[in-house]
Amino acid sequence: MKKILPAVFLIVGSIIGAGFASGRELSLFFANFGYNSLYFLPIVFIFFYYSFKLFLKLGAKRQFQSVFALNSYVGSSPFFNISVVIIFTIYSSAMFAASVEVLTNNFIEVPQIVFSLIIFAIAFLVLKFGYQGLVKVNFVITPIIVVLLIVYALYSIFVPITEIPFIPSSEKAYILPFSIIMYVFGNILLSYFIVTQSGQGLSKKQISLVSFWASIVICISLLVCIVCLIENGSVVMDASMPFLALTLRLGDPFPIIFMAILFLGIITSLFACLHTASLPFQKTLGKKTPFFATTVVFLLSMLGFETIVNNCYPVFGIFGIIIIIKILLCKHKQKIPSHNFKKF
Repeated sequence: MKKILPAVFLIVGSIIGAGFASGRELSLFFANFGYNSLYFLPIVFIFFYYSFKLFLKLGAKRQFQSVFALNSYVGSSPFFNISVVIIFTIYSSAMFAASVEVLTNNFIEVPQIVFSLIIFAIAFLVLKFGYQGLVKVNFVITPIIVVLLIVYALYSIFVPITEIPFIPSSEKAYILPFSIIMYVFGNILLSYFIVTQSGQGLSKKQISLVSFWASIVICISLLVCIVCLIENGSVVMDASMPFLALTLRLGDPFPIIFMAILFLGIITSLFACLHTASLPFQKTLGKKTPFFATTVVFLLSMLGFETIVNNCYPVFGIFGIIIIIKILLCKHKQKIPSHNFKKF
């Protein structure tokens, strides 16, 4: 369990970022299609389970120093490598913008630039901690985020702010399967390097357990949160951060508590993505890498969280599918020897 739980929490924490924890991502890819989206959750579980298992096995076989090294191993082109780093950078900018927005919404008397500079400073410093720092942070914060989201979502299901749940447009129904695929593989793309690193030192049995529990936690969270969004109607669904909007109805001190947890969840994803995006440049930029990476993300974050999510996230799924195909092809070409796994 000492190896399983940290790996599970790190993987779940990499999935539950700003888009998930705020409700924006769930609204866009699931709740917009109403209760029909729930029928696809078993498929979501299967996709996540086998994808996690695939990357964990790869990480158990060998250690990769950067996302470029992993991509090179599976035969990715320079164009794909550059595209992946750009995507990680854009996703980091979404996390950056989300963290600033959470703080600004709760402390309206403080200028936004102040929070932007604070997040900049924190992100800059965290880049120096490396992979082990990410493991320790997620081990503490991720279970708190999951429990808080589920408890609050359940409360909001039984005590919704409206008697009229969200009614989806039938014209969008045909998009649902594609939306689910884009969501799953978009998130796999954004977590595949972290998942691969999590496979280090795991046995086959441990890999299966980590994949199973990470997928179960994600899908249960999806189920409860999607129902919550639908039951609370269009007012919540249309909000930039639906779950943040819901907390305001509880009154003090609940909005501040939720803000703190949501903020921590967002910045853990920010740290993970910045970590992945910056590693390939350490050989060329050296000590300048943290400042360079953080500055680029800060500038892109000025586009705004909702704008980045709505316009960029669907594209991520395409690259997620590509990287899964590449890993599968690589697996057939280079079988993973069983003796490379530690015995349980």
